[in-house]
Amino acid sequence: MSYLLKAGLVVTFDKSNNPVAYNADVLVEGTTIAKVANDIEAPAGVKVIDCTGKWITPGMVDLHRHVWMSVLKGSHGDMLLSEYLITSSWTVQPDLTPSEIKIGQLAGCLEALHNGVTTVLDHFHGMHSPEMADAALEATIQSGTRVVFCPSRASAPTKLLPEWEFEREAEAAEWQWAQLKEWAKRDRGRLSAGGRVMLGLAYDIVAPWNIPQSQEALKEARSWPAAIITAHVVQGPQIKTWKDADLLGPDVVFSHCNVLSHRTSPEDEMWTALKENDSRVASTPVDELGMALGNPVALEAVKRGVKSGLGVDASSINGGDMFSQMKIILQWQRGTEADKILTSGAEEPSHTSWVASDAFRLATLGGAEALNMSHLIGTIEEGKKADLLVFDAQSPNLAACEDPFRGFVFHASDADIEVVMVDGEIVKEGRKFTRFKWASVARDLKAAAEGIRNRWPKEKLDRLWKEYYAQKGTPHF
Repeated sequence: MSYLLKAGLVVTFDKSNNPVAYNADVLVEGTTIAKVANDIEAPAGVKVIDCTGKWITPGMVDLHRHVWMSVLKGSHGDMLLSEYLITSSWTVQPDLTPSEIKIGQLAGCLEALHNGVTTVLDHFHGMHSPEMADAALEATIQSGTRVVFCPSRASAPTKLLPEWEFEREAEAAEWQWAQLKEWAKRDRGRLSAGGRVMLGLAYDIVAPWNIPQSQEALKEARSWPAAIITAHVVQGPQIKTWKDADLLGPDVVFSHCNVLSHRTSPEDEMWTALKENDSRVASTPVDELGMALGNPVALEAVKRGVKSGLGVDASSINGGDMFSQMKIILQWQRGTEADKILTSGAEEPSHTSWVASDAFRLATLGGAEALNMSHLIGTIEEGKKADLLVFDAQSPNLAACEDPFRGFVFHASDADIEVVMVDGEIVKEGRKFTRFKWASVARDLKAAAEGIRNRWPKEKLDRLWKEYYAQKGTPHF
């Protein structure tokens, strides 16, 4: 269908990268924003949506999410990273069934859409069997979300104590590469009709001892071409390792990068490597702070000219919304800079250095730039994809807000989103999904979550962590 969003307040960025908000109509034809202007007459057959008293914004872009982990929601919010890895990533995760992965993936995509996230970089680290891989991709396509689907080329440990062992690594590498190459043949990695789901690669195993192997692997991925190559960096030296191996580039998104928060020199080699190679940073401030990964660096990246955006990471740890991430990154940056001023005795500035539109940009255009998709999404412009949100600006949260950027970042929630559109398709309207009945999804999700908890009760996981910690202490990453 085609749509005319009539008489709304368009909240976006102009071609000079300035935040702007103005009254206009938005005409959507097929998958595309066809026209943005005042008093557009609805062509025949176009559905008109009255947006009087509403905000029309770009859909949000999540640069780092493990989508399938919605099936473990609420499991990890009080854990440090090391505890989470031992009691989930390297134990529970490989034990899941394809059906558990599938419902987690579907529910995770719908959770993103429910919260106004229309594009996700999915670091899919649940690829422990061909059946799990197929199940995740099928659910992703069915959901209607725009996704850069990045399966993780890795295997789970077969033993944690007394020493780590990876006895299935060779077998996993063989079938995973075969699966990735098969997916790459689908219209050069366009995994769904129209390319709403694109193939990428998650590759966390670059290390000084396997540089030739990693160079060959990423050369292979870039030949597909993989839309994005992504990897975790917490407090380790991976950025330098990638640089020394000549693996950086504008298709690389590093998640977290908390190690950079302590590297304050303007000439720091890691920051310089990111900027010179146009590689990007994805911050997930809520869990980075909560799990002691380190301090978030998204706005520091902006200051240094490195493309960056925000992500949720895992909704087993925190909520699946970007509103929390925007608030936390903005207030953390403000607080950190203010603390330096207060403790140094310097004169306080007259205004804050960072404003709400900076956080709004991280969640929209910044994320689009990091995915090399800003020509398609991230702003409301004629010719771009129709990934749009309609907010009820008369809601209890927003009715008194004059500035939509402050309203969006500080006051809005999923309850205020009336319409979510991806690729010109309305996937949520009247606060309900259009492709699925949530009650049915929720029933299957709850059953899967209960099954996992029955196999892996808290007492069992607590014993596992205590045993590991007693012998090994806290692993560092």
